[in-house]
Amino acid sequence: MPTSNQGWPEEFGFQLGGSGPSYILSVEEGSSAYLAGLQPGDQVLEIEGQNVSTLGVQAVISIAQTQRNIPPSIGVVSRIQQMDITPGPDGRFGFTIVGDCPLLVEDCSPCSPAGRGGLGAGDYVMEVNGIPVRQHEMAAALIKASQGRTLRLGVLCLGPRQKVRSSGSMDGIQPGGDGMRKDRKHKALEFNRKIDQILGEEPEVKERLFAVLKQYAAEKKVDWLASVLPDILTTDEQQTLIGNIRYRSLCSLGIIQTVFSIGS
Repeated sequence: MPTSNQGWPEEFGFQLGGSGPSYILSVEEGSSAYLAGLQPGDQVLEIEGQNVSTLGVQAVISIAQTQRNIPPSIGVVSRIQQMDITPGPDGRFGFTIVGDCPLLVEDCSPCSPAGRGGLGAGDYVMEVNGIPVRQHEMAAALIKASQGRTLRLGVLCLGPRQKVRSSGSMDGIQPGGDGMRKDRKHKALEFNRKIDQILGEEPEVKERLFAVLKQYAAEKKVDWLASVLPDILTTDEQQTLIGNIRYRSLCSLGIIQTVFSIGS
């Protein structure tokens, strides 16, 4: 752990972007930010209780670096937007991505299937079919595997198209207090109902799923979780659950240590 905030945020394991508001673009696995639950796609709302929700990166960094607490507490809310993209007649989606951690949409025509689905150049792809992606190679493979079928992307749009989906915090600050906690509880109950609906007649699959999620909550290995879920949820109906799982370590109803964000 750094002994001062002068290297915030990079020395604490995350990267910011945006000219106002500011967003978390990447989180280094195993870092203090990662362990605190920060995730790519989160918007920074507060630094030590101070409202910074409209400020750009440099202003947020300046405020954070002058705080006494190391690291400063930070309140966030997820701004990942789920987009379902239907492929064109050729089976393709019509966009290109570049870079690693985060993955940037370099080109996307408004007339392409992706453009009609809401994607735009300059957006960041954070999830592919419910699986968090950090590396270009992994994202490209998942997108290619979906050719000919509907593709679901978790996208961060640095513009007016964002939608509030879920929330989290670093060092315990949660904007909205009781309202946020009730919303999380509602989403967890909704997710559990969906599990019962889809896996109600398959108790062995349901038991394996919960065992894997409990193991993830203890070990925080995202790549491992992303690789084993498709082996457990094998049918098309079962795999709809993957897109509804938002990986975040927090005790949920005493059942499993994960918060679930239900897609719209």
